[in-house]
Amino acid sequence: MGTRKKVHAFVRVKPTDDFAHEMIRYGDDNKTIDIHLKKDIRRGVVNNQQTDWSFKLDGVLHDASQDLVYEKVAKDVVSQALDGYNGNLIN
Repeated sequence: MGTRKKVHAFVRVKPTDDFAHEMIRYGDDNKTIDIHLKKDIRRGVVNNQQTDWSFKLDGVLHDASQDLVYEKVAKDVVSQALDGYNGNLIN
């Protein structure tokens, strides 16, 4: 990540046995995530409910360990903070 002055966005999907495969898809580039919800049929024939979202990120960390998350996301920010620079990590 270096000392570039821009916001970086990552998504970490924690390991789980009950993952929503039918709702969440990952891009082959490990930088996109697509969310799809089924239409709520209770809303009737005219239903303008949004059902699809696509997000472009700096990284998608699927089933990533805490060590890998630190390495990819926090290591540079922590190092720069120790050198006196400002940095934020939001969980």
